[in-house]
Amino acid sequence: RGHLVLLDSGISVNRADPTDGRTLLASAAHAGSADVTDLLLSRGADPLISDHQGQTPLTLSARQGHVRVLGMMLDWARGLELEAGMGMVEHADSEGWTALRSAAWGGHTEAVHLLLDAGADVDGCDAEGRSALRAAAWGGHEEILLTLLDHGAQVDKVDREGRTPLIAAAYMGHREAVEILLDHGAEVDLADGDGRTALSVAALCVPTAAGVKGYGEVASLLLERGADPGHRDQDGMTPLLLAAYEGHEEVVELLLEAGADVDESAGPHAAAASAAVTPLLAAAAMGHSATVGRVLFWGAAVDGIDGEGRTALSLAAARGSVEVVRALLDRGLDENHKDDLGWTPLHAAACEGHRGVCAVLTERGSMARVGEMDIEGRTPLILAAQEGHCGTVRLLLDRRSLIDHRAYDGHSALSAAALEGHAEVVELLMRRGTDTDVRDAEGRPLLYLLVLEGHLDMAALIMEKGGVPLESRDGEGRTALHVASWQGKLEAVGLLLSNGADPNTQDGEGRPPLHSVAWRGHVEPGRLLLEVRGVNVDLACRQQGATALSIAAQEGHANIVAMLLERGANPDHIDKYGRSPVKVAGKRGHFTIVRLLESYGAKPYSVRLPPSNTRSPRSPTVKSPSSACSGSNGARAGLHHGASTSTSSASCSPGSPGSTAEHFHSIQSSQTSSSTAHSQATVQTVPADSLSFTQQIQQHSLPRCRSRHSTLPPPSSAHGSLHGTSHRSQCPKASPPPPTLCTVTAMVHDSEKPYEGSPAGLDYPSKHKPPRLIQEERSQYGGGRWNSVMASLGVTPGQDGPKNRDSLPMGYPYQLQSPAQRETWEENRKMSITPGSPCVVAMTTTDPQLNLKQAIKLQFEGPTSAALYKRETPL
Repeated sequence: RGHLVLLDSGISVNRADPTDGRTLLASAAHAGSADVTDLLLSRGADPLISDHQGQTPLTLSARQGHVRVLGMMLDWARGLELEAGMGMVEHADSEGWTALRSAAWGGHTEAVHLLLDAGADVDGCDAEGRSALRAAAWGGHEEILLTLLDHGAQVDKVDREGRTPLIAAAYMGHREAVEILLDHGAEVDLADGDGRTALSVAALCVPTAAGVKGYGEVASLLLERGADPGHRDQDGMTPLLLAAYEGHEEVVELLLEAGADVDESAGPHAAAASAAVTPLLAAAAMGHSATVGRVLFWGAAVDGIDGEGRTALSLAAARGSVEVVRALLDRGLDENHKDDLGWTPLHAAACEGHRGVCAVLTERGSMARVGEMDIEGRTPLILAAQEGHCGTVRLLLDRRSLIDHRAYDGHSALSAAALEGHAEVVELLMRRGTDTDVRDAEGRPLLYLLVLEGHLDMAALIMEKGGVPLESRDGEGRTALHVASWQGKLEAVGLLLSNGADPNTQDGEGRPPLHSVAWRGHVEPGRLLLEVRGVNVDLACRQQGATALSIAAQEGHANIVAMLLERGANPDHIDKYGRSPVKVAGKRGHFTIVRLLESYGAKPYSVRLPPSNTRSPRSPTVKSPSSACSGSNGARAGLHHGASTSTSSASCSPGSPGSTAEHFHSIQSSQTSSSTAHSQATVQTVPADSLSFTQQIQQHSLPRCRSRHSTLPPPSSAHGSLHGTSHRSQCPKASPPPPTLCTVTAMVHDSEKPYEGSPAGLDYPSKHKPPRLIQEERSQYGGGRWNSVMASLGVTPGQDGPKNRDSLPMGYPYQLQSPAQRETWEENRKMSITPGSPCVVAMTTTDPQLNLKQAIKLQFEGPTSAALYKRETPL
């Protein structure tokens, strides 16, 4: 009556539930309500409407076995045209289930009869090729099997995986279904796509509570009907091996009685690891003690090994089966046998944490040795500690296992447990007195490794328990604090400092942790280091003399630079190459840092001339130290391209506050001046055209005790002959000032072709000469005079190279070398200029004692100089 009220209220009879798409008719059919179904059909409900899963009222009633409702649906289908009616009967849902297959799977015999009488296809399949007969065999519905077979169903019809109804019935352990199919002509040894027959799957299946007895009966029936007990699948597995793996003791017995070989193996068709597996090894590996006993009773060989060299005892120990281990020990198996990895049964049990097996193997009367090592030098104790098996570790320690044994990688039980984060094992080992100063094969200490891997909780635990050396170093002298600083781990830096780590500790190159944060730009770790009392911000590395400020300036880390300056870092520190933080920052283009350094009192940055865009060489620009003098006001003159001297109010004192930038602008202004100005100094200035490149270098390389104002004869402008008069600069009662700037142009690489054996001429093997240079002065002097001047500087004459279109030699015929010894090729590489274009090179020599070798090295530093500070070796 309630349904009538709903329908009379105007609700559509075909209204569907939005959640599952089922109509009122589909819901009634699924529930088996025949009266409601009849009412809805009389009101015009459409039985062809499917829900979201493609199920119609007919398929829903067939799946549930509601025969009366199914009959109503079939009667309604008969009223349609033949094609439409059959389409309704053969309709399949989204998973391919037809009404007949659904009824057969559910065991609804009467529904199957109704559908077959309505013309349903007895061999109709879903998308996977599974028919109604296979569904009935899977469910073990004998009556439906007989009905379908009587209606002509194919007994050996296979699905897409090659499985027949017989294989499905055997897999599920349905003996009666197997017998029906065999009686109707099913082939007993027909294999599926994996090469398995009905006997193979009967041996493979894990017994259920309902079918535990059926598997033995199915195997027995199949063997009686002629099934092959030695059949191998595609993996080389026989029914006996499969039954042994699954622990089917009864099936194993039947197969052995049928003639199966108790020591058969998987053979060459199997994977390498299982090729030599026998039934005993298979049962032992799975811990099936009853099956192990059965194959041992049938005379299985106990000395067999698998493809990885493991015996049955090793496999049983790894599984943790105490019963199997005892049974095999009673049969005399070697408890110290090693597999291909060098593992004994005790290694296998310890790694898996099977404390009971370890106890059996190490108990009195057993010969298992707790100190045996595998191929990597690890003992069972190390394996147990690495896996975090605290109980097993305690047992092995009680059995006198060496607590501080080191594997070949240098790790002990402590480091193995700590690096895996097993705190309980670490505490146990430390209570037992283990050595905490552990290093791996690369010499890295435990605390170093914990910080490197990010195990800070474990690092804190070890430091809390005491005994771990905070200053332990790796092969390059780096500590855990170096590691934390390099990685920028603020928590790790704080942890180490709070436990007393020294912020001034230096590695083998003399680099403290501050250098690491300066390299990487880690602001917060750097701030933490600088807050420690007593930290030395001006520690310099040994090789290049760089401080943290120098490195941060080079790398462009302005925040680090600011912090270091606030903590009192020296902004004018000079490294071993004469470079200050201002210079290295300027060379890398970090002008914000340059201004920051200058604001803290650093000497102003030396402005350089920009690189030329032409290859034609120019006359060198020289600021001769002989142009400085003393007087009432003092004068400093700069010459450029032979220009006359100009007056300057700058003092001649070496400590004059006048910046190089101001001096540069004064030189520029002197070039545009139309009048010739004369210096008020009492000394004579040397014209720029009078100075050759070698004379400039020679002048800057003179020792302090010698006069830097030696006679420099200018060359003849016409024929290159020397002038007869000399120009000697005089500066009475005044020590010569140190050279400040020597800017040399007209230096060009021979870039016509790359050097032999080097890519693009950048790498120079030891058998080749370094880059050659062009000097304009070469064409102004006679050969003898030029050679004598260069010889005085330790430069060896060579052969003239080819000429370019400007009649200048393309190959510089001299090889630079110091007066003491020849430059190494590696040093010449560092000195080289970028090939292919002329460039302007500034040489700033702040140290008056700078020798020729250092002067040359500094002169040839380009914007991408190879003499940048050496980065730390990666961790």
